[in-house]
Amino acid sequence: MPKNTVEDWVEAGLRTLVDEGIAGVKVDRLASRLGVTRGGFYHHFRDRDHLLDLVLEQWEKTCRFLPDTPPPSKPAEAVAWLEMAADRLIEGDGYDYQLDLAVREWARSEKRAEWAIERADRERLDTLRKFFEAIGYDDAHATIRARVFYYHQVGYYAIGVHQSVAERRRSAALYIEILCGEEQLRLARGGSVKSRRSAAAA
Repeated sequence: MPKNTVEDWVEAGLRTLVDEGIAGVKVDRLASRLGVTRGGFYHHFRDRDHLLDLVLEQWEKTCRFLPDTPPPSKPAEAVAWLEMAADRLIEGDGYDYQLDLAVREWARSEKRAEWAIERADRERLDTLRKFFEAIGYDDAHATIRARVFYYHQVGYYAIGVHQSVAERRRSAALYIEILCGEEQLRLARGGSVKSRRSAAAA
């Protein structure tokens, strides 16, 4: 009976992707990492491509930049949702930025990873757009603010900014205020908010 499960091989693939890049995700290398022979690999997988498909599937399923639940439509509740999302990012709860960056690097050389990244970015940006709409921005402003928020955060990791959890917590409220807009955030927290489109029509 094989010593390792499909999940063990996939997890080894994910960790190797982070440590060595896609070039390191090879059957021999993974077998060595798991302390088994390569024969066990073919008990679970047709070939390396089969494993890579499952590695991407696992990344999409588990490396969650935002909460799985969408932002509430009520402004004050939406702000609480974003604060929870920011807290998860600070704590690394559900989002492995090193793995995300490793998949992005992989996407530079292979279409399957590129398509997976495009799907993830589209989903994350759409969710953020819904948040900004919930606190009162029209579609155009919500779309751009979603991009600024997302690109800022991904860039934070890509640049390799080193801060302690305590430092990030101290900065989080100010970041949220700047990225959301001080006035719109105040209105949202007060439970009375008008969209820019509505305000312009008034």
